[in-house]
Amino acid sequence: MRVVVTEPDAAWPRQFRMEAERLASVFGRHALFIHHIGSTSVPGLAAKPVIDILPVVRQIAAVDALTPSLQQLGYEAMGEYGLQGRRYFRREDPPPPCHVHVYERGDPEILRHLAVRDYLRARPEAAARYGRLKAELAARFPEDIEGYMDGKDAFLKRTERDALAWWNTVPVLVLSGPVGVGKSTVADALSDLLAAHGVAHALSDLDALSEVEPRSPGDRFASGFALANLQALFSNARACGARCLIVPRVVEGEGDVADIRSAVPGADVLVVRLRAPLPVLEQRLRRREQGESLAWHLVRAAELSAALDRSGPPGHVVEAGDASPERIARRILDATGLLGRLA
Repeated sequence: MRVVVTEPDAAWPRQFRMEAERLASVFGRHALFIHHIGSTSVPGLAAKPVIDILPVVRQIAAVDALTPSLQQLGYEAMGEYGLQGRRYFRREDPPPPCHVHVYERGDPEILRHLAVRDYLRARPEAAARYGRLKAELAARFPEDIEGYMDGKDAFLKRTERDALAWWNTVPVLVLSGPVGVGKSTVADALSDLLAAHGVAHALSDLDALSEVEPRSPGDRFASGFALANLQALFSNARACGARCLIVPRVVEGEGDVADIRSAVPGADVLVVRLRAPLPVLEQRLRRREQGESLAWHLVRAAELSAALDRSGPPGHVVEAGDASPERIARRILDATGLLGRLA
């Protein structure tokens, strides 16, 4: 097999998107996400001109029934092809060649591929070194794919180790504060801001994840149920490439923070307490609640404001009574340095 490494091509992302659309027509709801991986997924990186694609599916066994449809798209089915749990398909013609690596959610190979991709995207100097190495090896081993692959091995193992250490630290931004302070609204604005910066993330409102009846005796806010849901959501979010979580939730002490850490492996929990004067909270609550619900929320807002002032967990305090959700979201990014933590 001839080894060809070409200069980066701005068309590769577009070619991936076109092929991903074709694959999505086959995988449908079986796929949680379809990722662009490999060297052609890293801007500015020299590569063999092959589009590597990683669909994450709910159940790998379901892929076997899809094989005839993939063959109709021109793909050759290669089975596991040396990697247990994978389904591998390749199409060489028409160009560009596309290689499809299908994994079930939870497979560690997913995180390995995503970690290396994102690490090289975030570090252009490392990507440039890798590109130079590949060009040198292609010149040395133009007809020897094994020699070419062996030459990359040490660099890739070192990069993979560093990338996994980096990717497995997960910033979890917890937006705390009393009822009426705008945690959910600010979380939505923060999500929009992260999306504008190209940050893959997930937003998980623990109040929404706690909706269950009847509730366990001694757990009136269904915290245990919410945390179990957060753990499952985090696993799926990581399979979709999420680098961080936004979690609106009242945290009244270190125990609440420890619970979130236990639900999210590798969590770097950043607590941001949104604060607003009690009259502002009361005004907001009167606009959205009524009857017995309003009475309960007014009492709860006063209780939480006092409790958080007295003994809330350490973290950043951001004023939320005098600005739009978008401006508050920017204050949070500045206070936490979240974007820098993800670099």
